[in-house]
Amino acid sequence: MDMSKPVRVRDEPLDALRGIAIFGMVLANLQGSEEHAFWWINHAPWNGLTFADLVFPMFLLAVGLALPLTMDGRMPRPSITKIVRRSALLWFIGFAIGMIVHFSLKLEEIRFTGVLERIGIVYLVCAITCRQTTTWKAPAIAAGVLMLVHGVLLHLPAPGDLIASMAPGEGMSGWLDHTILGGTRLYGQPDNGPPFDPEGPLSTLSAIATTMIGMAVQRMSVRRKKPVIMIVAVAVLCLGLTLGAAWFWPINKNLWTPTFTLINAAIGLGLLALLKIVWPRIGASRIAQTVAALGAVSLTLYVVHDAVAIVLMMVPIGGVHLGEKLLAAIAATGLPLDWTSMLYAVIAGGVSIVITLLLRARGWVLKV
Repeated sequence: MDMSKPVRVRDEPLDALRGIAIFGMVLANLQGSEEHAFWWINHAPWNGLTFADLVFPMFLLAVGLALPLTMDGRMPRPSITKIVRRSALLWFIGFAIGMIVHFSLKLEEIRFTGVLERIGIVYLVCAITCRQTTTWKAPAIAAGVLMLVHGVLLHLPAPGDLIASMAPGEGMSGWLDHTILGGTRLYGQPDNGPPFDPEGPLSTLSAIATTMIGMAVQRMSVRRKKPVIMIVAVAVLCLGLTLGAAWFWPINKNLWTPTFTLINAAIGLGLLALLKIVWPRIGASRIAQTVAALGAVSLTLYVVHDAVAIVLMMVPIGGVHLGEKLLAAIAATGLPLDWTSMLYAVIAGGVSIVITLLLRARGWVLKV
């Protein structure tokens, strides 16, 4: 027996947390009509917090919680080359999906950032940190420093400006978007304002901090007899820090402010603690096992749901796209527009989940 590779026992509550996060992403991304969707399933227009704003940070938190489980105590540890390869593959998959949806060879129409691209960058920084350290202090300090640097920069005027701004596309965040990503397609386009990118350079600092918090919590709790108490304690600490940070920064997903990072860490850790408490009672149920299974193959589900969205947007039937046909059929039942949008997402998301589970049953899952 190779003692250098101990058998891993999956942390099913953590898988379930990741499953909830990825299901939330799917539900939010597949709305039939963003204009008519329930307010809570859309992202906040700027400042604020909705259900849709919780799912991406929850997923990044879960990435951080999982890293010590895959690296600590493993000899030899994953090489830097392997970490870089995984990060590059995540970025490339996200970039390729974006190119399929908005194909162009013109630089100004190509977007180099996105959800999977951000996950790839965050994973690169955090996996190397996890590989090179052994205690909770390093990721905890890194999280604090990243949020502090990010927060200070948000309060500094951009070069050429007299005052700082946290308005869409303005201030230091907007300046970095245009300086680093200028000439390419930026995702955010406010009314009568400069474009910005919600996965832009500056907001990536606190996105990395989100995953660092997960790493620190996992390392703090893994050797404790009652890890749930530690998880709850950190969740309460993050909530308290949120109240203090709210004096300096709004809760804003597009800027991924320190306040946004902290409140999402509090919610994500609180949910993880709850899952760990109830899992002995519900863990054997079919629903719980399905949620955990989806969390274990989250990358596959994400790519499948993007593929389903592409088919709905691009496959023509009778002169209209398949998605338009489906939305019109649901609307013809007389449902209110918000429920029409939600049912569309449930159907498209359900198809994505079924395909993913069938692929998982055959062992055809994406692994990077």
